[in-house]
Amino acid sequence: MLETKLNTQLHLRSAKSDDIPILVRHHCLMFEEILILKGMDIDNATFNKIETSQNDKLEKQISDGSCVAWLVEYNKEIVASGAISIISMVPVPDDPSHEVAYLHSMYTEKNFRGKKLAHRIIDEAMHYCKSKGIKRMILAASDAGRPLYQQIGFQPAKNLMRFWIK
Repeated sequence: MLETKLNTQLHLRSAKSDDIPILVRHHCLMFEEILILKGMDIDNATFNKIETSQNDKLEKQISDGSCVAWLVEYNKEIVASGAISIISMVPVPDDPSHEVAYLHSMYTEKNFRGKKLAHRIIDEAMHYCKSKGIKRMILAASDAGRPLYQQIGFQPAKNLMRFWIK
């Protein structure tokens, strides 16, 4: 009964510019948890740079539509969030378009985990992409998030590589 009541009080909505502070907060909390699970630490100066950069990114890209974010509210409190940024990549045989959705900044407050809120956000992102003709969605999965994404149908990309320019 309590679970049913909770589900009826959860509301998924698109984020607006006014929501940027909570989106930035969730983005930073996501990385904080990832680093803690890896036994790593990050200095405050670096976190401050991430916070400033994410804020700048969202202010620009939410207003121009190249980033779309969603929030889940419970009693007017934001309890989960996630976003996609539309990026340009090369057309490929399975998708002659260059637009690709990069799923990022997925975070759920600890007391609301296990209620499939991330599923709801990802489902909404997929519907958005379909409505825009976007066929590819990519992400960088944390160890904790990988099972969720695989359950939804995301598959590891065997040929993806990266290089950090120093």
